[in-house]
Amino acid sequence: MSAMPTIGPSRQLPPHASVHGEPGEYLIELDVSDFVVGELTVEVVGSSVVVRGRKSEEDGPFSLSERLEESMRLPDDVDPDGVTAVYRHGTLELRARRRKPPRRRIPVERGFLVGSTPSGC
Repeated sequence: MSAMPTIGPSRQLPPHASVHGEPGEYLIELDVSDFVVGELTVEVVGSSVVVRGRKSEEDGPFSLSERLEESMRLPDDVDPDGVTAVYRHGTLELRARRRKPPRRRIPVERGFLVGSTPSGC
């Protein structure tokens, strides 16, 4: 498996991954069927999620090693502290909670046109 391109604005994903926007969160699914849960690690680094997998098998005089590293930039509206990971039947589900955009009320002021004088406003 090769490194995953950025999620966020480009929205380009390799065939073994998918992203679904759900109310309040994103669901990112990765096919990691070559690994078991103990061989995977997930880290949030800044605004990215990094998934790594590593397994080694010894078969007589031979040693086989397989590695996985996927790095995904999270969309701007994701709370990095709200990322969770669940492994189910060869699929790693990453849920990334969306932040609620801050709201603030803007006062509306009475204004005058340039060159005019206030009259009974």
